[in-house]
Amino acid sequence: MNILKYSIQKPVSVAVFVIMVLMFGIISLNKLPVQLTPDVQLPEITVTTTWPGATPYDIEQDIIEDQEDTLKGLQNLISMESSSYNDYGTISLKFKVGVDIDKALLRVANKLDEVSDYPENVDKPIMEAAGATSSPVIWMLLEMAQGDPDEIDKFRTFYDNNIEQLLERIEGVGSLFVGGGTAEELHVVVDPDKMARHNVAIDEVTSSIQGANRNTSAGNLPIGSKDYRIRTVSRFQTVNDPLDVVLKDDGITRIYLHDVASTKLGYEKDTWAVQSNGKKAIVIGVRKEQGANVIDLTAKVRQVVDELNDGMLADEGLYLNIVHDQINYITTSINIVKQNALIGGILAVMNCRCHPHLGNWYIYLAVGV
Repeated sequence: MNILKYSIQKPVSVAVFVIMVLMFGIISLNKLPVQLTPDVQLPEITVTTTWPGATPYDIEQDIIEDQEDTLKGLQNLISMESSSYNDYGTISLKFKVGVDIDKALLRVANKLDEVSDYPENVDKPIMEAAGATSSPVIWMLLEMAQGDPDEIDKFRTFYDNNIEQLLERIEGVGSLFVGGGTAEELHVVVDPDKMARHNVAIDEVTSSIQGANRNTSAGNLPIGSKDYRIRTVSRFQTVNDPLDVVLKDDGITRIYLHDVASTKLGYEKDTWAVQSNGKKAIVIGVRKEQGANVIDLTAKVRQVVDELNDGMLADEGLYLNIVHDQINYITTSINIVKQNALIGGILAVMNCRCHPHLGNWYIYLAVGV
């Protein structure tokens, strides 16, 4: 079929076809994810398990190996890499292209439930839809808006309890990287002289506190037509609660924790610090979900940050500052592409020629026609 002749004979059909192509092209263009670089990484899930005080060898032997034995049977799994550090270990799972990340998260969670023989004091594994090694697209700093800048270290627990979940709920956020600050913790300060006087060893103090700071289920108690669930609640709620823990009881004399020690609210050991322009800060990196629109994600993050700065953070004398994002570079690149396309179209129109046999004007691209 002579396409040129058909186009002349059916101008309405050709016009409708061109309009439909343009319409679908514009719709598709608006729905395309916009980001600095294309997604070339495979769908990845990172599992992080924390065991305070453990060495990398202990974490590898007692946690990571059991998790690997369970997770290696996942569907569409391509590779599995693990790393062990002081206090925690990670497992990175990579899946085939096109795998639904939400379904993969569900399968990983079900598999992790099969690992039940964890050592004591091991925290529940945390799963992240974005890989732990992926680069954040937005960097923020939590700083003191007023007062001593060094006091920001004491607001890590405030961030964990009040701010982090608000950022994680934003559509398109895969995971957050957080660094700096020290979390609140309860400090038990023992008196060696009093311990020696009462013949109490340090391991007795530790085991007694750990045993008392837990809620225990005692099963069900059926009474008549009702079934009562019995549960002992003894987790510490205030700083003074541990002082009534019994360390020794020989039937005559009871030795309590307040006889040999005192308690106070403190902060965990500062292992590393973050500074901005010579002032301490808590750094927050936002990793995006695969396929998320970076421009839309940045706009949503900025909206939430503005609301926090005007409300909750202002009441605490804090300020959340976005120090880096990719939106300026992306919009500049898009504008350059649009400008080049416009210039190319103008040059194409300027190079139009008249077909000598058809007696009508047609536009030909400047490609030597």
